[in-house]
Amino acid sequence: MNFGTAIKTVFTKYADFKGVASRSEYWWFSLFSLIMSGVLNALMGDPNDPNAVVSGISLLWSLGILIPSLAVSVRRFHDAGFSGKWLLLYLVPTILFVVAAASSIPVIVSAVSGTLTGDALAAAIAGLIGVAVPPLVAGFAMFVFNLVVSLLPSKSAANGNKYAA
Repeated sequence: MNFGTAIKTVFTKYADFKGVASRSEYWWFSLFSLIMSGVLNALMGDPNDPNAVVSGISLLWSLGILIPSLAVSVRRFHDAGFSGKWLLLYLVPTILFVVAAASSIPVIVSAVSGTLTGDALAAAIAGLIGVAVPPLVAGFAMFVFNLVVSLLPSKSAANGNKYAA
């Protein structure tokens, strides 16, 4: 499958979570998404004063490719013989990040108000670092798992893939 065919296929199957997606379909679409995001980021200009119109277009682009990106990822997992439900594991680092962010609020408020200083501030910061590590490790582990599955060759129905036709 070539670049154009892959893009067309992904957008044709916009919200189709059934079936399979070949490695080339998945990776060509990933490259297309990366290029488009890079172009939009470059057009935004100065990070301290981004172009509002391009920022809006970038937001719409991100929201517009969310569903097809998830769909092609699920289909790619199916092609490798895995359930697309494995992608739900991305919720683990997300939830851990929310917990870490919420636990940092009292420390930040105390540090800004001046009630937390010296050794107590250092201990609080060390604790926040400890809370921040699990989401990073979980996110990295999910990235590696997703990368490995995305690189696996197609598994045919004859080889036990229940998702292949």
